[in-house]
Amino acid sequence: MVLDQVRHPIVLAPLAGGPATPELAIAVSEAGGLGFLAAGYRSAEDVRREVDILAARSLPFGVNVFVPTANPGAGEAASGYADTLHE
Repeated sequence: MVLDQVRHPIVLAPLAGGPATPELAIAVSEAGGLGFLAAGYRSAEDVRREVDILAARSLPFGVNVFVPTANPGAGEAASGYADTLHE
C-alpha cells in the first residue's frame, strides 16, 4: 500500500479546480505525507506534465481522476485518459 511508503499518514486532498499544484504535492511528499494532484477539470496534457514533474522527484504521490458524467461510454473515456498518462 502506498501509505506504507510515507512517514506520516497525511494525504493532501486533490483539490480539483485550482489549488492543487505540483509544488504543493511535492512539499507534502517531501514532508513525509502523500501529495496528490487533481486531474478534474484539467486536460490530459496538463496532468501528464504535472505527473512528469512529480515523477522526476521519485516521491510517492497520487492522482485523482474522475469522469463527471452519466455517459455510458464514460468508462472507456477514463481508460483512454489513463492510457495517455502511461505513454
